[in-house]
Amino acid sequence: MPQISVLIVSYRTPRLTVSAASTALALDDVRQVIVVDNASGDETGGLLHALQDDRVEYVVNPTNEGYGRANNVAASRATSDFVLFLNSDAQITREAATALVDEVERHGGRCIVAPRLAGEDGGIQRSAGLLPAPSDLAVRALGIHHVARAVAGWPLVGSLVRRNRLAREYDLALESTEPISTTMVSGAVFAMGRAAYNEIGGFDERFFMYFEDADLCRRALRAGMTIRYVPKAVVPHIGGASSGEDYHFSPRHARSMRLYLGKWYGPPGTALAVVLMFLRAVGFTLGAPRQAARAWRAVGATLGFGGGA
Repeated sequence: MPQISVLIVSYRTPRLTVSAASTALALDDVRQVIVVDNASGDETGGLLHALQDDRVEYVVNPTNEGYGRANNVAASRATSDFVLFLNSDAQITREAATALVDEVERHGGRCIVAPRLAGEDGGIQRSAGLLPAPSDLAVRALGIHHVARAVAGWPLVGSLVRRNRLAREYDLALESTEPISTTMVSGAVFAMGRAAYNEIGGFDERFFMYFEDADLCRRALRAGMTIRYVPKAVVPHIGGASSGEDYHFSPRHARSMRLYLGKWYGPPGTALAVVLMFLRAVGFTLGAPRQAARAWRAVGATLGFGGGA
């Protein structure tokens, strides 16, 4: 197998980061494990140093510069032809790394390849699907997907629900057993050729967190690259360890959604983001007052004010 550079972004997850790095260092074909710390101010550096492995490179950003920018810093230091992006709360295995890199190599490096992600309970996480579209985001923001799940078992209505776009998106991750082409994979764990990553300019650093993976996949497809999902490559992944929150439509998520919709759908996309967040906040105000304050902060973030978690 060709040499790999493994890239890890760390933010206040010292023991998870060291665990992720250790799984990568156990692979003979790993040339580097580059950990970029977003100013955590914790013991991550000391724990990595205790591994006593010259392949580890530890970089500390002066401030928390976001997931995409930190990955770009890591990628700029990579020297292998293949780069594997690994969340700090994931653990790579030899079998998964081999399957991912083999698939990337099969496409001449011009390919983004992601594994099947398994949660702590062994359940399959959604890690492949379709690029977010305005209709999908509207369904989620307005809570329509909860209604769809409730009626999915009904004889007639349920069959229509199961055939819609969002249902097919979930089925990709849950039912596929062989490698398939798709339009988006999760940024939690993926591999691609280093030259291809540089060709499309890496992550768009305007996305602090969230939607940066969708944007990367979209630009890769536009450049003629392939997006592949390899379910036989199974990677344990906790999920949400760095954010520590229910991120869906949080202020930071809302800000990134507005950026994504505005970038790819123009002014109508930007307007849609604002309207969706406003309607969601009104709904919480009427039906779930405890969550209303956070929902209104998301409205402010969508309008360009604030933007914290």
